[in-house]
Amino acid sequence: MTSLKRRTALAVCAAALLANGVAQAQTAAPAGWPTKPVRLWVPSPAGTAPDIVARVMGDKLSKLWGQPVIVENRPGAGGNIGLGAIKSGTQDDHTFAFVPASVLTLTPYMFKSTQVDVVRDFVPVALVAEGPMMMAVNATSAMNTVADVIAQARKSPDTFVVTSPFIYSVPHLTVEVLAKAAGVPLRSVPYTNSGAAIAAVMNNDAQLIIDGIPPIEPMVKGGKLKAIALFSDGRMANRPQTAAVSETYPGMVVNGWFGIVAPKGTSDKAIERINLDVAKVVREPELTERFDSFGVYAKSMTPAQFGKYWTDDRLRWEKVLQDVGAKPQ
Repeated sequence: MTSLKRRTALAVCAAALLANGVAQAQTAAPAGWPTKPVRLWVPSPAGTAPDIVARVMGDKLSKLWGQPVIVENRPGAGGNIGLGAIKSGTQDDHTFAFVPASVLTLTPYMFKSTQVDVVRDFVPVALVAEGPMMMAVNATSAMNTVADVIAQARKSPDTFVVTSPFIYSVPHLTVEVLAKAAGVPLRSVPYTNSGAAIAAVMNNDAQLIIDGIPPIEPMVKGGKLKAIALFSDGRMANRPQTAAVSETYPGMVVNGWFGIVAPKGTSDKAIERINLDVAKVVREPELTERFDSFGVYAKSMTPAQFGKYWTDDRLRWEKVLQDVGAKPQ
């Protein structure tokens, strides 16, 4: 190889390395964080969906960061106990809350006095996943569509009972949203938990249940319940056989979701790093499959986009709570 050719080849290699370096610099997350174990406080009991999702995701993040991700359960008072502990603790850029939608959207309106104001005291970090509500009936029911459900409710308003878990929960308020859209009163009976609400439909003490996918789907697969529809924006890719309520009532979309928030004052560097890395790990095939088994789907947003998503959902439920005359506890 001549001297000119060698210089040309070296120049080409150098340019390629430089271009690759620039591309990596443009996509790499901020360096220098984390410098110690990261704590994810979950304001829900161990073994619940938020806890399981947090642990599955936390395991992936710990391998990516080279630091342990410690999941701590602090349930109680609609999430206020856990969020209060974070607020009053040391602000160290390594402590965050992994929360279900209800903690950020319903709790602020349902407690008369609390040491936490989620809007004032916490900032959005990352949306992790969302999952639509589902409606189902007894497997032997003659109802097969949303239209069938509404027709039966209109025909027998005094005896058509809709169950859901917990008063003023997302599933319970979804019943109210559906009733308003359909223009038919729905006799809503919230139970103390999902199991009791499901049992009521299985025993024909109620005609319909609205809840998240995780508690209902095993009963559908077991032949005890029949899925009617999902409150999703169109049919779900992994559940194409299940209709969407929005096919009958356009815009009728109700999701539960999980997100990460940080105490106000957390550095932008830490928030940016978590946001980028959460978006990366939740789309890995292994996590996608695990999430699907929980009835949730990975969804990523920038912190600003997640902030708007959170605000819009909070204001939506504020209006519904006002409409049903909900009183803070």
